[in-house]
Amino acid sequence: MEKLLHIIPAAGKASRIGGIPKFLLPIASDDFLIKFHLKLLQDSNLDITKVIVVSSEYFETINRLGLDAQIIQADTKTMNETIKVAIDSFPEHSNYLLTMPDTYYKDRKIIENLVDNSIQKKSQISLGLWKIQESQKGKLGQVLIENENITDVVDKDPNCQYLYAWGSIVWNKSVNHLINIKESHLGYILKPALNNGINIDYIVGKENYYDCGTFDEYSNLLKSNI
Repeated sequence: MEKLLHIIPAAGKASRIGGIPKFLLPIASDDFLIKFHLKLLQDSNLDITKVIVVSSEYFETINRLGLDAQIIQADTKTMNETIKVAIDSFPEHSNYLLTMPDTYYKDRKIIENLVDNSIQKKSQISLGLWKIQESQKGKLGQVLIENENITDVVDKDPNCQYLYAWGSIVWNKSVNHLINIKESHLGYILKPALNNGINIDYIVGKENYYDCGTFDEYSNLLKSNI
């Protein structure tokens, strides 16, 4: 059975809304964003190790929640450095999934479909894509699809007119050498991958994707009848 390391990065200095770190924002009376991510693959038959890498500031808080995941404490400066900590902590894994704990999507099946598609195709990189909302332009990484192939990636450019944004990544250890811990997030491996002739597979999610990095986006999520 394929082994998969599901990495949920919550280290570094967590941005807050109303004094609450984004990954602990509530989405129901007994649910919150990081818990949502831990349930994404609950029906999968894969051998999945779920790991949350969290800063020392919130390590005890996360531990007390009794979440179904391995918890690693690390104070890192970038998401890529956080991801590297997770990879190095589980060297027996060669396939990885990144979902970001301050995001939400109603189409929960997309992650299962993304992982299954990636493993079946033995893809080096696969992306979960969503149709970008007008208010999100300039805030997310956007991709260009031509003839059903991803041919370009642009990060947080308000002038970019590409129709889709990426929100999750599955990848294989064969591209780990592209991860630079000084770069802010994993999306920076995508352009070098394309330049090196690596095909990037993808799955398009239904409904909307929410990046709750701002109060406006979180408010839009709450108004969407989650």
